[in-house]
Amino acid sequence: MPEVITSISNPSVKELVKLRESARRRRERESFFVEGIEDLLTMMAAGKEVSEIYYNSRLAMHSGSMKDIERWKESETFQLQELGEDAFLKAAYRRNPDGVVGIVQSWDLGLSNLKCDELNQPILLLDEIEKPGNLGAILRTSEALGAGSVILSEPRVDFFNPNVVRSSRGLLANVNLAVGEKGEIFEYLEKFGLEFVATSAKADQCSHEFQYQANSVLVFGSESKGLGEFWKGKIKKWIRLKMLGSANSLNLNVSVGCVLNDYNRIN
Repeated sequence: MPEVITSISNPSVKELVKLRESARRRRERESFFVEGIEDLLTMMAAGKEVSEIYYNSRLAMHSGSMKDIERWKESETFQLQELGEDAFLKAAYRRNPDGVVGIVQSWDLGLSNLKCDELNQPILLLDEIEKPGNLGAILRTSEALGAGSVILSEPRVDFFNPNVVRSSRGLLANVNLAVGEKGEIFEYLEKFGLEFVATSAKADQCSHEFQYQANSVLVFGSESKGLGEFWKGKIKKWIRLKMLGSANSLNLNVSVGCVLNDYNRIN
């Protein structure tokens, strides 16, 4: 085992901070920052490539993570390095860190990786999504409720942002996902003859009564601007959520969860 890194100015510590803070650095290295033992274990279980793991013994002992670290000491698949507490806290960003952070290799998010013709599940399309916490929560929801694929149409957020990872609880690794421009996404999906469905407060039919096709494309707009004109012009089916209170809109993740749940009740 290499010596414990104690300096907050150590190059490895600085690199962890760069990967945590900079989308540009994540693109350059084709890697991203993951904090937390459970998120890293989820990545590993999904077959994602972990290249480096850093830990602090005291924090890891307190959180119960040392049993996994001891097991990893025998591994030759990634680098394992202990950090002093100050160095670890410099790299970490959670309020109560569990003593483990890592670097995971990113993966291809091209449309060609999707297999829409083989799916019998809904496809979730998010247009110009802006907030990493929202995206992570939606990925967790879509994984739990069985969305076959998630497509990000010109997102305003980096998919490998640490807050996406954290909010998804690492489940972004389990999601069949692609990123693309609006035109190429529509051209790709149109050839499968899929039905595009979106929500509108003005729609006549409620989501819980709508007869969804087996692999409908469920389209949602951004948090601040809603659905853009490009997608509005492509959608033939509009639904609304049944609202019983005075609110006229919901958080994006909540809306996605409601629609996916209604889809599952009907199919």
